[in-house]
Amino acid sequence: MSGACLLGILLFFFPFDTGYSTLRNPLGQALWATWTTPTPDEQDFTYCLFVPFMVAYLVYEKRTEILRAPIKGSNAALGWICLGLLLFWIGSRAGKQYIGCAAIQVLLAGIVFWFWGGSVFRPLLFAWAIIAFAWPLPFVDSVVAFPLRMIVSHIANVALNLIGIACVQNGTGLFSAPNPATGLQLGDRFQIDIADPCSGIHSLMPLLMFSAFYSFFFLSRRWQQWTVFLSAVPFTIVGNVVRILLLVIGSLAWGTSFALGTNASPSWFHEACGYLVFVVVLGLECLLGYLLNAWYQARSAGFFRETSATAHSQDEHASPVPASGGAQVTPWRSGTIFLLAMVMGVVYLQSSPPNLSSEAGVTMALPDRVQVPDLTGGDFFGSQAPVSEAEHTILPADTEFARKNYDDFHGHNVFFSIVLSGKQQYTIHPPQVCLVAQGWNIIHEENVPVHLASGQDLVVRNLTIQRDVIDSKKQRHSIYAYYMYWYVADGISTPSRDVRNWVSSWDRILHNRDHRWAYVIAMSMITESTRPDGLNAAQTQKMLSDFISQIVPTFQRQG
Repeated sequence: MSGACLLGILLFFFPFDTGYSTLRNPLGQALWATWTTPTPDEQDFTYCLFVPFMVAYLVYEKRTEILRAPIKGSNAALGWICLGLLLFWIGSRAGKQYIGCAAIQVLLAGIVFWFWGGSVFRPLLFAWAIIAFAWPLPFVDSVVAFPLRMIVSHIANVALNLIGIACVQNGTGLFSAPNPATGLQLGDRFQIDIADPCSGIHSLMPLLMFSAFYSFFFLSRRWQQWTVFLSAVPFTIVGNVVRILLLVIGSLAWGTSFALGTNASPSWFHEACGYLVFVVVLGLECLLGYLLNAWYQARSAGFFRETSATAHSQDEHASPVPASGGAQVTPWRSGTIFLLAMVMGVVYLQSSPPNLSSEAGVTMALPDRVQVPDLTGGDFFGSQAPVSEAEHTILPADTEFARKNYDDFHGHNVFFSIVLSGKQQYTIHPPQVCLVAQGWNIIHEENVPVHLASGQDLVVRNLTIQRDVIDSKKQRHSIYAYYMYWYVADGISTPSRDVRNWVSSWDRILHNRDHRWAYVIAMSMITESTRPDGLNAAQTQKMLSDFISQIVPTFQRQG
């Protein structure tokens, strides 16, 4: 009862900042909203709703073993409980939902060990592990989803060309190849971008969960269970490649309106192909499990199967009497947990939300003119650059943009952009993700110091990027560019995403201060391969650094 009280306070009463500076709902409420309100542009977590039912069934299946286990609470588990409470508090202050979820996972194990000991936790181990599938993990987009997008795109591109459908891959996009003989341009027959749903991330986690459940109940050996469980990853890739092939074939046969629909309203064919992924993967996993079982039984001549069946029969008829003679949980253990629950209640009453900085580190106005010395031309004039519909759709409504294309009319161009986050922490994502998705290859990364015209120093991250393009003569060639970026808050600038996250979390936890970060970009093509008078790599880097030196003092506040 006391353990449930503690978990109830944490999940349904304790204010938890889940990434919005002014929105502090309890973690349980935030999780329920995430589980029940999927959006097209984000991962679907509705499969998490199956977790409580799966856990309840696992506990029911293990009820005899649990009831027979000797009750001997572990005093050492108090350390795990305190660690879980500390993690929960850190997660709530730092605005990291996944830290709060990890804290609940640690607390569940600690509470079981504290009251009943390892003998009870042992039969509950798998049920405890399944609970991990209930926690949304937003960082998997860059860690898992994007690599899967690239793998699916590459395999689908190879498969399409092998079956005679000429295809060109550009990042995560697949385009029908141009045909000069018929006048078809690149992408005239089909254009498909492998978004996150097609990458497999929307299907991988539920398939991993169900494969774990299937393996636990239908496969007897540990190596069989792990083989089928891990097979969900390659099988998910195979299923999504099949999905892409069907979408391409559907586009060629009946048109893109029938096969794809629109981003806002996908066609029924598009949706049906998505469900087909589950059919393909579950079918492959069941087939693999059947083959592993058949192979093992053939080698063991049925001995282990008969032994397992006998042991299971004996277990079902065993008397559910505790082996310890009916040992009970001592009252002081419950009192300790009630005391910790009251402590967390006091922390709840004393908690105040981090203050969102009223001052951003930048002003959202770029100059119309930037003069770069020691450059032929060098007198840049800016024109407004549009913000894409995808950016407006994906990013929160309170995100601000300042963006211009600068041209000195001597063949020198600089794209400059500032993206200022609002109340949502996850507005800014690593540029390495979107660049590769757009077809760029990152050749090299380095930090570059820039001495500003104001006399101060700035360090930026410089990416050397390359992509293949097809020109008007249907010839493929490579283009190169420099992409410089850094992050800015009030009085702080850094080229490191890790440093930005650390500073944000540190100041939220210890100083009750929330930063409003800006993401600044400066990009220019290396033009020596496209124009006789173009700049080489060293000249382009110097031009871009000098441009940053002149423009930054006009908008970036210095600490």
